[in-house]
Amino acid sequence: MSAPDAMSESLNFPSMKRRAVASRSYRVKVSPSNGQNFTAGQTVNIDLPSNLAGTYVNWNQCYLKMKVEATGNPYTLDRCGAAGFIQRVQCMTAGAQIFDLPNWNVLMTILMDGDSSPAYKAGVGNVLLGTNGGFQAGETNVAGTAGVRTYCVPFVLHPFGMSTPHRLQPLFSSSPVQFKITLDSIVNAVQTATAPTALSFTEVELVCVFTELSPGAQAQVDQMSGGVYNVLAASYQNVGTTMGADSAVTANLGISVSSLERIIVCHRPTGSLNDITKFSLGNRAKNGLQQYSIFINGEQYPARPVIVENKSAEALAEYLLSDHSLVNFDKQSSFNIAVSGATADLKSNGLDGQSVNGVAQPFIIDEPAGTHAGATAATPANIGSFITAVELETGLSDGRSQRLYSGVSTISSTVNYRGTYSGAAACQIDFFAQFTVLLSLNTRGTNVWSVSV
Repeated sequence: MSAPDAMSESLNFPSMKRRAVASRSYRVKVSPSNGQNFTAGQTVNIDLPSNLAGTYVNWNQCYLKMKVEATGNPYTLDRCGAAGFIQRVQCMTAGAQIFDLPNWNVLMTILMDGDSSPAYKAGVGNVLLGTNGGFQAGETNVAGTAGVRTYCVPFVLHPFGMSTPHRLQPLFSSSPVQFKITLDSIVNAVQTATAPTALSFTEVELVCVFTELSPGAQAQVDQMSGGVYNVLAASYQNVGTTMGADSAVTANLGISVSSLERIIVCHRPTGSLNDITKFSLGNRAKNGLQQYSIFINGEQYPARPVIVENKSAEALAEYLLSDHSLVNFDKQSSFNIAVSGATADLKSNGLDGQSVNGVAQPFIIDEPAGTHAGATAATPANIGSFITAVELETGLSDGRSQRLYSGVSTISSTVNYRGTYSGAAACQIDFFAQFTVLLSLNTRGTNVWSVSV
């Protein structure tokens, strides 16, 4: 008998959505456990609730709300907006560390440059985060006076928020999951001619949506999982090194994980760091980079080095490979190729520099000054945005599979970066390694979260 002809889904009337199990969702504001008022450089401790039977949190619906007051002078935010206030994010439970990422704001700037458009930064991102510069001089009544603005920062780039495939986080562990959020210094977080005398953070809270299942529905979930809630998730590790006017750099990265997916490479001029007059987080340089590779136990990745020349197209192509978006022709980004000193610096996707202040930054500058985001044709943007990466997943998963992950194991391995340079200047090189971890909550055992790398 021949197979029946295929029928259009539009005619498949028996197939319908099914009602979800009995549950309720409610909005919760989690306040810091170590106070209400903070200043730049301090740490905010946020403890999630625990022992909530049948209750879960969806990290796609969580954001960090904060009211920031600048005393003295107004400021301008970097391209990641108010996310630039957060220097480090740590996650722990029962005294055990789950996640620790210094330079969280640097990575946030990188990913927002690579994944969000100038239109987003000038629109929704500007309202939420201040990605159009935050407090610019025109937003305060008089330059040199205090100003207050409330920001809502989507709380991302931690394993619980990067599960693959997406999973809700159970909130019924015996020990709470604790986040330590370290605020960056004034000179790194903001840019201005004269620093505010102080930045104060008040009304800080993590706004979440909790979902509580009915006892019957939770019993079904518990039966299906056997009481063990395993979550595969992406995680990041930051390693840094410095370079001078060197022609070659070899750095031992010390990354030991079972599935290393990619390594992002970022150069920031030393002169841009810890300087209130410069954009410390997002001013990224090409720094005369000519070619680079990653070596794992002597094996080269990719097999032939990445060549950085002309407009750095190959370097960007490798970054897009690591982002699994090389053939995504709807890809949004804030990169352009204009060189400082050209009127074209002010143009990106049809938007002028005034309306996307701090967004349209040249991709290929070797030594960007990083002092201003461009305001007129005579003063175009001079903030660099160069970034590159090495993809380490095999084609079996292509980074998109819901069933497979296929990064390189670096356990008991030596991982090195090797780059050659021409005309290089002093730089801070940051490496952000993305890898897969297993988060596990065994309710039949300790009922405490554990992490396996």
